[in-house]
Amino acid sequence: MDHCEDLADELDAHPDGDPGPLSRALAKLRLAFEVHNKFEEELLKPILAARDPHAGIRVERMVDDHVHEHAAIRAKLGSPATSALREVVETLRAHLDAEERYLVTPQVLHEPANPRA
Repeated sequence: MDHCEDLADELDAHPDGDPGPLSRALAKLRLAFEVHNKFEEELLKPILAARDPHAGIRVERMVDDHVHEHAAIRAKLGSPATSALREVVETLRAHLDAEERYLVTPQVLHEPANPRA
């Protein structure tokens, strides 16, 4: 994300410059985002469901909201405008911070209670 922002700054400072490096960096960012999403969406539902087996509807809604948020970010990553890039990078950073704050918590990550103990 930082590299994309740096390249956008360079392109804004020199509008006649080559947009190729920024386009390639954006392609790498889109790919990294897709890999992150695939990994996350495969794991999110089972992790949450394992921690709260009676919350099926709530877990479905959370996963659905998360998938829609990813789709909105993905759409913004398709824009070639440097202003749109800055906006989506800000959104991505906020999204990742929120994931760490709300999904990587002791309540989500703790080992399930052993019913035989």
